[in-house]
Amino acid sequence: MTAATPDSRSHPPIPGEAGIDPHAVPPFAAEDEQTRWLFALNRMGIRPGLKRVRGLLEDLDHPEKAFRSLVVAGTNGKGTATRVLADLVGAAGRRTACFTSPHLLRVYERLTIGGEPVDKDVFADAVKRVRPLTEKHEASWFETLTAVSLEIAREAGVEVFCCETGLGGRLDASNALPCSAVLLTGIALDHQHILGATLPEIAAEKLGLLKPGVPLFAALPEELRGQAFAAAVAAGAPCHFLDELARIETNPGSWSLITREAVFADLPPLPAPPMVRSAALALLALDELSRDGYFSMPDDPAAVLSDVFLPGRYQRVLTGPDWIVDTAHNDQALTGALGHFTSRKGPGRRVVLFGGMHDKNIGADVGAALAKADLVVCAPVSLPRSRNRDELEALMREWGVAAATRVRVAADVGEALRDLAAELGPQDVVLASGSCYMVGEVLYRLGFRDLEQTRLPRDAGRAFAALAGADSGEREGGGE
Repeated sequence: MTAATPDSRSHPPIPGEAGIDPHAVPPFAAEDEQTRWLFALNRMGIRPGLKRVRGLLEDLDHPEKAFRSLVVAGTNGKGTATRVLADLVGAAGRRTACFTSPHLLRVYERLTIGGEPVDKDVFADAVKRVRPLTEKHEASWFETLTAVSLEIAREAGVEVFCCETGLGGRLDASNALPCSAVLLTGIALDHQHILGATLPEIAAEKLGLLKPGVPLFAALPEELRGQAFAAAVAAGAPCHFLDELARIETNPGSWSLITREAVFADLPPLPAPPMVRSAALALLALDELSRDGYFSMPDDPAAVLSDVFLPGRYQRVLTGPDWIVDTAHNDQALTGALGHFTSRKGPGRRVVLFGGMHDKNIGADVGAALAKADLVVCAPVSLPRSRNRDELEALMREWGVAAATRVRVAADVGEALRDLAAELGPQDVVLASGSCYMVGEVLYRLGFRDLEQTRLPRDAGRAFAALAGADSGEREGGGE
């Protein structure tokens, strides 16, 4: 039995995305009237099901049929795999779109075409055209966003649409796409109130993406491979497991992927170890798909990986001192990111800026990982569903973090940043994590206004000087 709620009005709505609110403050604010209308749909919550999105796409004359689609699911790592896959396919000569979730600064950055985010006016115009059909089908915010992205991609002449699932798979809007392959990056506990309380239940929801003749490429632990193989056989889908068909070899300063018929050597290091598995899965999938003639591998995959842009994925955005942002928000991702961060060697302190949503059930393992930092600063994100100051203090006490390292809780992210700016030395290093919304607010308050501005790290001194000026302007009534 699968855990997700079927498409039915008899079930109470599930709260939607925490950062989608037409009345939110920057960086979560809508920028124009069309986006405010789109964000307002989120008040209806998450309503799993395919009937509405299929009706919406039918009335749009099926934009999803204008190109090939590659759908990437998984609890963690699917954003990395989707972006790497899109860059590889694009470098091989296909006009490619990449659709990921959630966004960090601006909603239209969820869709890139040829590696470039769509223009905000193009996005707003597409929302305006889709709006009457959304109202006709009572489609959700994410269903509408998916349809808008598909419509923009069709108009842009896209040949391959690389799509990250929104939530789960079986009843996610992405399951309305007639995809050429499904990638599954892994299974961990997250969104249990929707997808199920156990790993097999969550896996079943994600394996609901399988279709006859559509290959599955999966990076699953051994204990879930039997379930995935059985689901693939039942669906009539060819099944490929990363750890059975390929081997990852790591070397100082590089790594290699050895498949049945190819060796991808001297690949550039990625910021964190789990990202290597996501990139390896994308390489394996494209290597296998290229045997059918439509897809092909670029001449120099290593060069593609050297230039791949992975915003918010253990991304260094400031230097002197270094600031790293990571969107980890569940047990598996947070323990991995924090463990990697606190194991780094250097003369400076390892500082964690931590915050997240109160509906995320993260466990004591995260607390144990936090306790290995030299300083932990907690701060509420500027969203109603964020853990507030009292909740963060209680969580630190529950985990015993304060008994192992220095901990303090700021009133908000702005205060946390100002305090850290005043006390950090140039050799210290900071990791801001706990939620994609924490990352978005940190980036915004540090002066970044779109993701393109984060491609190269900025000088921390200048960023904090700009922060001080912005705070002064807000106090005088002159802020944005």
